[in-house]
Amino acid sequence: MQLVSFKNGFKPLTIAAGLLVSSPALMYADLDQYSDITAVISKPKASKYIQEVDNQENNIFIAKRKFYDYYNSWMDNTFFLSSVKDIIEQNDFKAIVNMGTKAVPFILEELEREPSNLVWALNMIYKKKITDKPNVTISDACKLWIKALKS
Repeated sequence: MQLVSFKNGFKPLTIAAGLLVSSPALMYADLDQYSDITAVISKPKASKYIQEVDNQENNIFIAKRKFYDYYNSWMDNTFFLSSVKDIIEQNDFKAIVNMGTKAVPFILEELEREPSNLVWALNMIYKKKITDKPNVTISDACKLWIKALKS
C-alpha cells in the first residue's frame, strides 16, 4: 500500500522519520503496560536486588575500581615524597586502608607486580607488622606479606 500526501503538507517520509526517532521511547513505555511492574521499588525482590547492587562494598568490581582510583591518585600525589608520615597520611592511602580486607587482593596484585610502599597499608589493615627485624627492605616486606597471605 502506498501512502499519499496529507492535507497539511506532511509527506509519508516525514511521518516515517518521526516515528523512527520517537519509537525507542514509545517501545519502552509500551512494554511497561504489558508487565506487572508498577514501580521497581514496590517489588520486594527487585528492591532487594537494587539494594545489593547499590551496596558498593559487596561488589568486587566496584571495590576494584575504587581501589585503583585511590591507588592511582595516591601514586600521583606521593611520587616525589620521601617522608613516610606524608605518604601514609595522604587521603587516598587512608581510603585504601579504610577499605579494609576488601582492598587486600588488589594490594597483593600490585605488590606482586612491583614492590611498593603500599605494603604499609597491609600493616594498618591487619594491625600488625609482618616482621620485627629492623633491616627488612620494602621489597622483602612485600615478599613476606605475599607469602603469608597466599599460603
